[in-house]
Amino acid sequence: MSISRRSFLQGVGIGCSACALGAFPPGALARNPIAGINGKTTLTPSLCEMCSFRCPIQAQVVNNKTVFIQGNPSAPQQGTRICARGGSGVSLVNDPQRIVKPMKRTGPRGDGEWQVISWQQAYQEIAAKMNAIKAQHGPESVAFSSKSGSLSSHLFHLATAFGSPNTFTHASTCPAGKAIAAKVMMGGDLAMDIANTRYLVSFGHNLYEGIEVADTHELMTAQEKGAKMVSFDPRLSIFSSKADEWHAIRPGGDLAVLLAMCHVMIDEQLYDASFVERYTSGFEQLAQAVKETTPEWAAAQADVPADVIVRVTRELAACAPHAIVSPGHRATFSQEEIDMRRMIFTLNVLLGNIEREGGLYQKKNASVYNKLAGEKVAPTLAKLNIKNMPKPTAQRIDLVAPQFKYIAAGGGVVQSIIDAALTQKPYPIKAWIMSRHNDKGVDYVAACRGIILSRPSPVVRTW
Repeated sequence: MSISRRSFLQGVGIGCSACALGAFPPGALARNPIAGINGKTTLTPSLCEMCSFRCPIQAQVVNNKTVFIQGNPSAPQQGTRICARGGSGVSLVNDPQRIVKPMKRTGPRGDGEWQVISWQQAYQEIAAKMNAIKAQHGPESVAFSSKSGSLSSHLFHLATAFGSPNTFTHASTCPAGKAIAAKVMMGGDLAMDIANTRYLVSFGHNLYEGIEVADTHELMTAQEKGAKMVSFDPRLSIFSSKADEWHAIRPGGDLAVLLAMCHVMIDEQLYDASFVERYTSGFEQLAQAVKETTPEWAAAQADVPADVIVRVTRELAACAPHAIVSPGHRATFSQEEIDMRRMIFTLNVLLGNIEREGGLYQKKNASVYNKLAGEKVAPTLAKLNIKNMPKPTAQRIDLVAPQFKYIAAGGGVVQSIIDAALTQKPYPIKAWIMSRHNDKGVDYVAACRGIILSRPSPVVRTW
């Protein structure tokens, strides 16, 4: 390959230009999103609904139109920061393809033939079909699903009034493994005080590209203060690239390394003995269970050297209780993931970091804060008044209550809707009402051929 003097200089010029652009702050050359918009401007506080974390936001509204979204400056952990998904809420609201009126299918599914109808017609037709199905198959034959969050309660209120026990969220396809482990081990989910930690170990939790802005901000703060970050991840994620150490663990090897770390902590007596004695039960059984899960045993399964496992465990324990093993978010949706998350919580307990600065803490709602303060310092949210509404008597199709007591009954196992529609077991599902929930896949398509589907959706696409 030959390079002429002219082509070389052209390449150097392009490279220098790119370097010069790097001196500008992010977004400096981007078009101002609200440039040229004149009128009355208001700042409206709200919650982002682009994901389950629902970060506090502030919307800039000009002439009753949302033109810009940023984080709420009154939220100390986040400030005006917001992720790309949250900022794109403006596009969702103003999308020219956003569905703002009911649409009725006029042709075969998949042909894209629809017609706009009035809200009154939509209400009447949907209610008539629901009541007809209820009369023939019972109210339990209609399933209701929604993305988890504050807005799902309205749909589930309708389900209760209708008499169906089959309400579902997306949780079983997202953080269910972690949620179940947290409920079994800790009584509920825990949050991380990342900003004040001195040592953080992550198993595949990509905090720099995750969906919680506050965690990302706190991680930056912790690293600026000198905290050490260790990443066990098969891929070089952004977090891995910014961590002090990245270990390319074999996929599925996480549990083995966690068991080995637990072995080292107990074998070398690195755990917080007073915390364990006061707040836990079953320590002797745990010690016996990890007696054989040595670092050498884990190294053969996870492609992580035994000396690395020992060293990281010792360093982690030396920083306790200001040390964290990140509980993560989701991984494989399998039994092994639940065991993996349980082991993560076990390590955190051995560190004695629960309710300690730089460790883990239980999330506290307004009523708890008010109780601790001895006065009402935070407003509480009112609940829907459904006290006089009869409780559905039919068994759920996912059999959560009798078989899986640690799965939230309201969220359930949403995949069971597809199974029941295809197999007719434990009984058939004849209609499915969705809100902010988008199932895909071959089984989903096959299941929907035999049921009536009603889906409030903000945007329709043609691809």
